[in-house]
Amino acid sequence: IIKKYFSKCIPINDHKFASLHYAVWSGWTFLYIPAWVKIEKPLQSYFRMNMKAGWQFEHTIIILEDERETHYIEWCSAPKYNENSLHAGWVEIFVWKWAKMRYSSVENWSTDTYNLNTKRAILENDAFIEWVWWNMWSSVTMLYPCSILKWDRSSASHLWVAMASEWQNQDVGSKVIHI
Repeated sequence: IIKKYFSKCIPINDHKFASLHYAVWSGWTFLYIPAWVKIEKPLQSYFRMNMKAGWQFEHTIIILEDERETHYIEWCSAPKYNENSLHAGWVEIFVWKWAKMRYSSVENWSTDTYNLNTKRAILENDAFIEWVWWNMWSSVTMLYPCSILKWDRSSASHLWVAMASEWQNQDVGSKVIHI
C-alpha cells in the first residue's frame, strides 16, 4: 500500500525543502483505514523536537478507503533553547469515495522554531476533508494545506487559529485545486 501511494501528492521537487525532507526523515506516521474498519475515537500522534538547534522532518501518510470516516490529531511541540530550530513536516492524505477525513494539527512551537510544513490531500468522488489547524509561538510559520478535488462532488473545509506577536511571521493560508 505504501508503494502505491507514497509521494503521489507531494512531488520531491515541489520546493527547496522537498529533497531535504525526503533525504533525512526523522519519524513518521502511517494510517490506513480499510473499508471494513470503523473507528469511533480520534487517532493521535505526537512529535516533539527535543534537541538544541535541532531539526525535525516527520512524515504522515493517511489513506481512507471508501465510505470510511476518521479524525486524526497531530500534536507537535518544541522547548525553547535560544537557538534556531527547523521543523519541515509533510502530510499526505488520500480520501477515497464517500469517505470523510478530519485532520487536526496542534502546533506549540518555541519562539526560536522555523515551522515550514507541506500538507496535501487528494479526494475522490463525494469525499470530504476538514483541516483544523492551531499554531502557537513559532518564529516563522509557512503553511498552505492543499486539497486536490480530483473527482465529482468532493469538497474541503479549512479552519485556522494562530497566536502571534509582532515579532512572529505567519505566512499561512489554504489552497483548493479543482480537477
